[in-house]
Amino acid sequence: MGTMTGTSIDGDLDVAAIAITGRGNALRTKFLGGHSHALGALANQLRRAAQQEPMTAMEFTKLAHDFGQAHSHAIDALRTSLGCTPDLIVLHGQTVFHAPPYSWQLLNPWPVACVHQCRVRFDLRAANLASGGEGAPITPLADAYLFGSETDALGVLNLGGFANATLVAALRECNGAHRAQSVRGFDVCACNHLLDRVARERLGCAFDENGGHAAHGVCEPNALEAVLQVLRPKLHGGNTHRRSLGTGDESMHAIDATKHLSTEDACRTIVEAIARTIVSVLRDAGLRDESALLLAGGSARHVALVHAIAGQRTGKTMSTLESHGIPVGMREAAAIAVLGALADDGVSYCVEHVVHAQSRVVESACIAPHVR
Repeated sequence: MGTMTGTSIDGDLDVAAIAITGRGNALRTKFLGGHSHALGALANQLRRAAQQEPMTAMEFTKLAHDFGQAHSHAIDALRTSLGCTPDLIVLHGQTVFHAPPYSWQLLNPWPVACVHQCRVRFDLRAANLASGGEGAPITPLADAYLFGSETDALGVLNLGGFANATLVAALRECNGAHRAQSVRGFDVCACNHLLDRVARERLGCAFDENGGHAAHGVCEPNALEAVLQVLRPKLHGGNTHRRSLGTGDESMHAIDATKHLSTEDACRTIVEAIARTIVSVLRDAGLRDESALLLAGGSARHVALVHAIAGQRTGKTMSTLESHGIPVGMREAAAIAVLGALADDGVSYCVEHVVHAQSRVVESACIAPHVR
């Protein structure tokens, strides 16, 4: 089982169960089920930490412990619904800071280990960061195992706090021993960070559900260009300049250009800017419009954004992860589970040409259960 909360901290902790057959580069995956666990008041505390608000050592310690307990409850709910017991649990934690070589995925894993009595992997980025890498993105190799095609290249676009993409070449072009060579991964631009900020400021709610308000708005050209000017600098200089696992604050002033617009027009203008930036980056990276593009993440349900992305592409091969039997909100949790399985088999999941360094030690820490 793998767990994930996104950088937008929208209130849910996702848990996914994956059945693994085979080992190492030859492993095969099957999605068994997923569960989204409401974080309640924990979400506000995690957001405080991610926004660098001062907190005492006691508050941080309590937050990490309570967050660990929430993970345990979420895992137990999925375990009960599926009627299975996990052999391995892989915990990502909440990214509250990321500026290589420094990063913090806040979480106390011990409540999970003590309750579930199986191997627990956690702290998935630190080994690569200590080896001189970016520590992100770490999911591209998992995407190759979950969604890769023997015959066709594809893209996996995660519409989370930050939009990020994995490009997977046709697997017939590389044998199993070199699966990592089939993938590239990079962040694109702030996504839900901007969409959710507009919703909080204009609508007084966490997000624009299904993009309903944006769908009724009109894109204003001058404001659109101003927002694009904020996002466009992120397109130059390589992956490092687009990387953000934090709160997306470096792009938040983009919404200032929409303050004179109605709520609906502001939402729509931000949506169009994000869509144009995403498609432009994907093309620059070599993903052809006619290649399959799989959408994942919370905003794969944002109808206005999905339509805007489709409107910028000439190809029509765009779908969600449901085409592969995985709910759109479960991609990252599923990927985290796969990464843990790879680590168990001694496979480095941090792809060197993606994170810019080879990890010098086994990636992720591991808690082992008592041997009885």
